[in-house]
Amino acid sequence: MAKLFIPGPTEVRKDILDALSHPQIGHRTEEFRDLFAGLRPGLKKIFHTDNDVLISTSSGSGFWEAAIRCLVEEKVLHATNGSFSKKWAKVSEACAKDVKKIEYAWGDAVKAEDVDKALSEEKYEAFCMVHNETSTGVASDLEAISKVMKKHPEVLWIVDAVSSLGGIKIEVDRLGIDFCLASSQKALALPAGIAVASVSKRCYEKAEKVKGKGYYFDILELKKAYDKDETPYTPSIPHLYALKKQLERIEKEGLEQRYARHSEMADYVRSWAESKGFELFPENGAESDTVTCIKNTKGIDMKSIKKDMAKKGYSIDSGYGKLNEQLEKEGKPTTFRIAHMGDLTLKEVQELTAELEKYFR
Repeated sequence: MAKLFIPGPTEVRKDILDALSHPQIGHRTEEFRDLFAGLRPGLKKIFHTDNDVLISTSSGSGFWEAAIRCLVEEKVLHATNGSFSKKWAKVSEACAKDVKKIEYAWGDAVKAEDVDKALSEEKYEAFCMVHNETSTGVASDLEAISKVMKKHPEVLWIVDAVSSLGGIKIEVDRLGIDFCLASSQKALALPAGIAVASVSKRCYEKAEKVKGKGYYFDILELKKAYDKDETPYTPSIPHLYALKKQLERIEKEGLEQRYARHSEMADYVRSWAESKGFELFPENGAESDTVTCIKNTKGIDMKSIKKDMAKKGYSIDSGYGKLNEQLEKEGKPTTFRIAHMGDLTLKEVQELTAELEKYFR
C-alpha cells in the first residue's frame, strides 16, 4: 500500500486503524455513553472552546448543510475562493437560501475588508467561509476577519476548518466563531466517515427559530442527545473508538508541538519547491501549513510521475482537477499539491521530496 501524501484522506497510523476493530457495542448502553462522554475534553481542546462539540456520522459536507439548514432562514453571505467554498455556496442554494457571494480568484485569500464591506452594505444572518482551501493551499486570516465579525455581532460566523483543524491553531472562543466544522480524514488523521463541529449557544438560539431543519442534521436533535452522552441515531461506533485513540495520541504529542510540526513541514516544502525552480500558487502570505499547492512552472508530467510514485509506495497529488483544467484553458502552468498534515513527520516528507527530485533531473 502506498503512503498517503495527498490532501485527504491522509495517512492513518496502525494503532488508529486497530482501534476501528474494537468489538461492537450497543449505542444505547452505559459503555457507549462512557465512550462518547470521554471524547468531549479532547475535542474541546482541539477547537480551543468551551462550546459543545457535536459529532456526525458524515463527511464535513454534512455539517455544511447542518449549518445552513439550522442557522439561516433566508439570507447568507459566502466567501468563495476555491472549489470547496464554491461547493458550500451551492449547498446553500440547494437549501433554497438567498445566497450572496464575495468572489475571489483561486489562489487568493478571503480579505477582512471585503467581509466588512459586504456586511455593512446588506443584512445577512450568517457569513460562511472556508479557512483552509484544500484545492489551492490557501489559508485565510481568521484573526483579521474575527475583528470584523465582532463589528457585526448580529451575524453568525460559520467556518469550515476541514483541512486545518488539528494542524493549524484555531482558537474558536477567542476568535468568536459560532459554528466551526471539520471532518476526520484530514489533519486529524483518522479514516473518513465522521465530522465534528463546535457550536455556540447563539447557534442553538437561532436554530430554535428556524423552520424546516430536517432531522439528520438538526443541531437541536444532536444537542438533545449530546446532553445525554448519546446520538439521535446509530453512529459509526468504530470511528468513535479510533477518535478516542487519536485524541490520546494528540494529547501525548501536545497541541502546540503538533502545530509546530505542521509549520516545520510546511516551511520545508515551500523552501524545497522554490529551490527546485517552482513557484507557489497561493498569494504571498496566504500559504497553508497543511497542504502546499505548487505551480508546475517546469512543465513536468506530474500525472505520469504520480503513477510511477505509487509503484514506489508514495501516493501523491498531481493537482486539483478543476483548477488544472481551467489553468490549461488559460495557457497557464498547472499545479500539483504536497500534503503535510495529520501524523506525517518532517522525515517522511523529506523522503517524499528526495524521491520526487529524481524526476526533476
